[in-house]
Amino acid sequence: MQQDFDGFDITMIRLILPAWVGLAAMLVATPTIAADAQTPPPVETAPGWSFTVEPFFWAAGLDGRVGVHGLGPANVNLDFDQIFDHIDWSPPPVMINGEARNGRYALFTEFIYLGLDAEGTSPGPFHISAKEDLDLVLWTFGGSYRLLDNGTANFDVLAGGRLWYLNSDLTLTGPREVREASGSKTWVDPLIGVSGTVGLGRGFGLHGEADVGGFGAAADIDWQVQGTLQYQFNNSFTLEAGYRYLDVDYDDDGFVWDVSMQGPVIGAKFKF
Repeated sequence: MQQDFDGFDITMIRLILPAWVGLAAMLVATPTIAADAQTPPPVETAPGWSFTVEPFFWAAGLDGRVGVHGLGPANVNLDFDQIFDHIDWSPPPVMINGEARNGRYALFTEFIYLGLDAEGTSPGPFHISAKEDLDLVLWTFGGSYRLLDNGTANFDVLAGGRLWYLNSDLTLTGPREVREASGSKTWVDPLIGVSGTVGLGRGFGLHGEADVGGFGAAADIDWQVQGTLQYQFNNSFTLEAGYRYLDVDYDDDGFVWDVSMQGPVIGAKFKF
């Protein structure tokens, strides 16, 4: 797996850096933005554990190149508005994240299981259709440290890893033959990132996350950004909805997973 990582490095810096800078600038400007809003007292950072669990649903479309054991790569595309027609509902998708916080320190995790089938084409002089049946597991884990918490806004830095497990059946159908290949792959990408929340008053808030990883340790690059609008009903229950984008480029021993996943996301947070 030899690719020009420098090219990816420059491109990802251009994409990720504005998101990080913009999030930090928004948090710094919060006192001015929220001057007219009723500001709650600062969050207590004394020792004591709190826990947050959030079931969610991410209508993630799929776009990119996939290959299995040297078959392909094929171009596949699935828009997020088609996701319900292409999900394998047996077993159903599972999407949940959680956080255990003690003062400024926290441990976080997220688990996603999703079965999909996607269609596309394989490059070449002849028309070759491609079909992929996919079982995907994403497990993100790590720890964070809260740099800012003024009661209206908070800002965390984080580090951890993202485990990918893919079980893929790829079928290429051409004018004269049908070729099939199956295989699975597991890898873990280290990652670093930031997250933050800005209170807007009357229970509303904006939440943003960005992380980048891979760095050639497994995937060449693995990064994502997410933004949501939140509404806090009380100290124990919050709804949020927004948009999430994740991009990864992995190529090893004939297994290719160079795709972006993006779409709307909605979730419900329970704190106790």
